[in-house]
Amino acid sequence: MESSHIVDYELYRLPGVDFTLRGPQWAMDAQSPSVSFLGAAQTFGAFSKYPFPNLLGEMLSARVLNFGRGGAGAGYYTNRQAVIDYINETDLCIVQVMSARSSVENAYMQSTEGLTSVRILKGRNSGRVMLGHLAYKELAEELSPEDFFELIKQTREGFIRQYQALAEAIKVPKILLYVGRGAPLKDVSINERWKSNDLLGNHPHMVTQGMISTISQYFDETVFSYGPEGFNQRLVNRFTGDYASIKRSETYTVNKHNTYISPYLHTKASLDLYDVANEKLQGRKKEKPKRRPNVKKGLFGLSAIKWRRG
Repeated sequence: MESSHIVDYELYRLPGVDFTLRGPQWAMDAQSPSVSFLGAAQTFGAFSKYPFPNLLGEMLSARVLNFGRGGAGAGYYTNRQAVIDYINETDLCIVQVMSARSSVENAYMQSTEGLTSVRILKGRNSGRVMLGHLAYKELAEELSPEDFFELIKQTREGFIRQYQALAEAIKVPKILLYVGRGAPLKDVSINERWKSNDLLGNHPHMVTQGMISTISQYFDETVFSYGPEGFNQRLVNRFTGDYASIKRSETYTVNKHNTYISPYLHTKASLDLYDVANEKLQGRKKEKPKRRPNVKKGLFGLSAIKWRRG
């Protein structure tokens, strides 16, 4: 509701799925190919009228199932069998590299629902529930450099395990997509000089080049799409045409496309994905059996055509 004056997301629900999906809603069974998407708010397309899933689907003449969910991590989806079942009925799945602070697993905090909120398990904030990125900032001040580095290491190891489990659950061709304002973080060792932000970075938080190299082996292809273009463009009220803003707290107001990814980067990501996705869909067409019409007599003697796999 906070951004309904910015974008009409054409929201809808699917049976068995416990969160709302970004539209438009397509027919579940049709002749055209279908592409599913897993990811966080970037995949959902927060504040963007034309998110990359919709743009890519249009380019490929394909139906789109956008399961993007704000704050989601890989572990969020592995615990939702209905989503996995829907994905495995599509022809191709594209999985965003989500933040390692989502669906978090480590000795100091526990994800409350597979999203961004965590419960602190020990230390001076034990028992508190807070957003993951704030929890890491608190722990960076509380822990020794060695213990904080170990915390990050545990988080990253959990991230890799979750992506492996998610990839193994997806039975259709799958593409890993890194999309963000900047390149993945560099891998640093405990013995190098570093600051906490060198380990946390921006979204997708804590994700390094080495981590992507590791999880890429579980996917058929990996696509990178990043850059700063368009992040300074203003939000616009779709009803009045005036510049718009969204007040999220006393100290934080959103008025630009720098909170998630910009419309420019949505377009760039769809273009960067196109060749690889198109190749996978063409290969999928050759593998799948042809569909033949099943003609039945309908109301008033008219022929109704239904399609079945044969």
